[in-house]
Amino acid sequence: MASTSQYYRVKRHTQTIFINSANPNSERVLDLKHKIVKALASTKNPDPAAAAVSVPADLQLLVLPAKPSSGSASSPSGPQYTPLVDSKTLQASGLVDQQVIAMTLKTRDGAWEDVSIAQPEALADLDDLEDEPEEVEAVRSAKGKERA
Repeated sequence: MASTSQYYRVKRHTQTIFINSANPNSERVLDLKHKIVKALASTKNPDPAAAAVSVPADLQLLVLPAKPSSGSASSPSGPQYTPLVDSKTLQASGLVDQQVIAMTLKTRDGAWEDVSIAQPEALADLDDLEDEPEEVEAVRSAKGKERA
């Protein structure tokens, strides 16, 4: 069976890094971490903690379980993420194409920070947005008449 490339969205706070895997059957989680470290080093990063990451051991990758177990109650603090094991392949880790992966960094005291992924803001009122094109069109018509 031929392997197909997959990409993953690695998220932390408001940052999203798109990482491609040419062969998820043989590529390991550690290889993915190396790509993330390289991406963090090659971008202008306003977050000093993320800019300081220089080795894969300084970051942790986590995913939400595919199906929550029926016997476990939902945590009041939010979803429970499962850390990915560095030595496992991406396929063995259960990663799929376009998977969202949470990234956390090691704090100064050696602990992992909490998962924090910013959610996009909802639009306040769609009716207001629907009116804008009509207003713009009216302005364009008025400008055309002034020039004539």
